[in-house]
Amino acid sequence: MNRPGTARRTGAGWRATRRRLRQRRIWSVPMGLLGAALVLSWALPALDRAVHQAEREYGEKLFPVLDTGSMTTLLGSIAGGMITLTGLVFTAITLAMQFGATQLSVRVVPMLQQDRVMRWSMGTFMATFLYSLLIAIRLAVRQQDYRPVLSTLFAVGLTILSAGLFFVLVTRIVLILNSNALLRWVGRQGHRAVRRTAPATAGPLPPQDPEAQAAALEIALEAAPRTGQILLAWNGPRLRRLAARWGVGLELCAYPGDFVALRSAVFLVHGPRERVRPRQLLDCLLFAECYSPDADPGGALRTLVDIALKALSPAINDPARAVQALDHIEDLLVMLIPLVPTDVALSGDTLLCHPVRTWTDYVCVGTDEIRHFAADSIQVQRRLRALFERLAWLCTPEQAAALQERLATMDAHARTHWTQALDRRLARRPDAQGLGSVLGTDLG
Repeated sequence: MNRPGTARRTGAGWRATRRRLRQRRIWSVPMGLLGAALVLSWALPALDRAVHQAEREYGEKLFPVLDTGSMTTLLGSIAGGMITLTGLVFTAITLAMQFGATQLSVRVVPMLQQDRVMRWSMGTFMATFLYSLLIAIRLAVRQQDYRPVLSTLFAVGLTILSAGLFFVLVTRIVLILNSNALLRWVGRQGHRAVRRTAPATAGPLPPQDPEAQAAALEIALEAAPRTGQILLAWNGPRLRRLAARWGVGLELCAYPGDFVALRSAVFLVHGPRERVRPRQLLDCLLFAECYSPDADPGGALRTLVDIALKALSPAINDPARAVQALDHIEDLLVMLIPLVPTDVALSGDTLLCHPVRTWTDYVCVGTDEIRHFAADSIQVQRRLRALFERLAWLCTPEQAAALQERLATMDAHARTHWTQALDRRLARRPDAQGLGSVLGTDLG
């Protein structure tokens, strides 16, 4: 049983995980900024009236060179310019999302939708337009007995802020259009996910005989969560506390990234079932619409593989981008070598056990689809060989078995697929650049 301090720490960790992985509403920030613009379009004119009364009392004007007509013209110009800029930015974001979906991976689009720069830029541009328009309408519709000095200065400040956000947004869109920079960004997300992933610990697991499995209580997903049906994470400490309180053993039946269909088993409960509350168990799971690269290392590998496969498609035919993706895949696999089990597919204890990806699973996720899809590309085949040989040199003998098996398969493919001796010789040479030289990279 956890001490109170430990419970608070684990609870804080789960809340941090939910904040990091939850899908934020795209419209929440823009609508909040529009609401703030409406409030300020009423509050600042009231403040201007108070300043005007103070000017009359003291006989001095704040910014005497500004008159109501010139400020009205300035506000109208700001409003017109901001609505034009907003349309331009909306077009650029749409094109970036279209490029990400068609040229890179469909997993890139949710990342763009959740990006803070995108949401805050659109909201700031529209809020500046709405605020300036409302102040200008207020001045145009009726004769005012004050000068909107503070209101105009605030609109100018919003314009300067919008200009800064515009450059930040352009930088972010360029990052998306630059596949190498995007791959590096996905790789960094994977590095953070690897560092957050605790080494799998194998403990005394519940019995796995068929009779025990058949007698277990199945907890199914009866209603689709609003956030989606892709499992991203679970609150392990709370699940263990619930299992200890009810005197049962829990077995989670899904991997991170699995789509959990309705009425399919999510948990198996071993032991007395009278006190079990399915709703409390399901509340410990975090679902989303997409398997994001920052969820866990599998999500990052899956995103990098998608980008490589899209690059190898006949419509794009860019093996150099696939080689760049393999660079970051190798980097993640090197980090995973000491952290994942070799052949143990379950991890946990008698209170909670769950499936874990083994070293062979990660190798399969990160390389096998590319190996099949790039069968006709000598460049990608050589880069894959370099990846397998370098990892085999770093791995334990047990982990190297999966890599040697794939190298043997590639050797057999090279003998049967390439009819010319030169092509066979090139295809069987590892090369860290794909095609950096005839001899490739000597990894011995």
